[in-house]
Amino acid sequence: MSRLPARVCACLALAGLTGCFAQQPLLRKGDATAAEILYSGDIENAVPLARQHCASYAKIPRLADTTPGVAYFACDRP
Repeated sequence: MSRLPARVCACLALAGLTGCFAQQPLLRKGDATAAEILYSGDIENAVPLARQHCASYAKIPRLADTTPGVAYFACDRP
């Protein structure tokens, strides 16, 4: 019996999961003064990660600049 249908289903499932992971923002680099976040879709997807990063330094994020797919946040004192 052929295993082709099972392999096709497995490949389709993995392709679908890859799309889900691509939507998650990713901290590219950051320190106590700034965060550079890779994102896709709406820039608002990057804000929670920026908030989390800056909060680790007791600061809040402020959107400083954007380029396609990258948001630059400054970490400011509250």
